[in-house]
Amino acid sequence: MTWDNNEIYKKYEIKYSLKTDSLSNLMDEYLHGANLGEYEDFFDFYKKTKPSINLTVEKLNDIFQEAQSTVRVRPEMISYIKILSKKYKIAILSNFTSGLEDLLKDVFVIRHLFDVVVSSYNLKISKPDPRIYQHTLKKLEVRSNEAIFIDDVGKNVEVAEKLGIRGIIFQDFNQLQKDLDKILKLEK
Repeated sequence: MTWDNNEIYKKYEIKYSLKTDSLSNLMDEYLHGANLGEYEDFFDFYKKTKPSINLTVEKLNDIFQEAQSTVRVRPEMISYIKILSKKYKIAILSNFTSGLEDLLKDVFVIRHLFDVVVSSYNLKISKPDPRIYQHTLKKLEVRSNEAIFIDDVGKNVEVAEKLGIRGIIFQDFNQLQKDLDKILKLEK
């Protein structure tokens, strides 16, 4: 999944004459806690942290909801996952707020492609904490040397590799497919 949140945040930083990156930094702070289940929603975050930004909680929540509405899946990835899922176990391990399973099932209609869905929100542990990778391996019923972890954040991949999981840093679909195919061909 990917989203175009930074464009939304920039738009409102200009509109409300806010400091550059102030909205993205605030939303990153919210998401970090929300991913761990520290906040029920943005209103709870605002109440607990009292951020020093000159916008109402309602306006900030509207901005965040608009940014979240840009979440989308990559069609080429879905097609590739469909092919891979015929032969391999597939998991999604995400630092996502509540509702990941519902989003996959009801909005994107792709939940059926994954043997396991692990959300940091449900576990109260987020990547790159080694425990979330170990939990995922256990749910998949595979050893670390039998797994491949793909993420667009290098630190997340580094931690997986320290656990014995092969890792790929996602840059774009073509690079991912090439790198993954190389690893999978070696296994044959």
